[in-house]
Amino acid sequence: MSTAKKALYAAVGAGDLALEQAKALPKRVTALPNQIRSSAGDITELPSKALSLPGETRERAQKVYKTTTARVDKATAKARKRATKNFTDLSKRGEKLVKRISRSAPTKRAIEQTKAARSRVKAATTSVRKAVKADAEAVTAAAETVVEQVG
Repeated sequence: MSTAKKALYAAVGAGDLALEQAKALPKRVTALPNQIRSSAGDITELPSKALSLPGETRERAQKVYKTTTARVDKATAKARKRATKNFTDLSKRGEKLVKRISRSAPTKRAIEQTKAARSRVKAATTSVRKAVKADAEAVTAAAETVVEQVG
């Protein structure tokens, strides 16, 4: 499959996924107050945790500094892999949606109606062309008759 076609399918798939996620949003919003209440206990422990931070922070900073490069490389590779997988998944999802729509009865009816309309327009164009030609010939013949009678 071409990259352009795959990108188009991915865009369609992303739209479909966004719609699906939007449908789940009301449930997540109604659950939010409960989540806030359950994390209230963590807030009361903050002052005691803040006192122990200076010593822990220095030690943590040294450890993080030593392992940052490896973690960044690993995270970048994972992110690249995940992005490729997501793109492929969205492309497949979009392709399925496009196929489902193109195979649907309303789409097939619309295609048939379009073909029929195109055929009628073509026939009408031919009829108009012939009528214009006949009118032009009639005008020419009439003009010649007038010229003969006058002249």
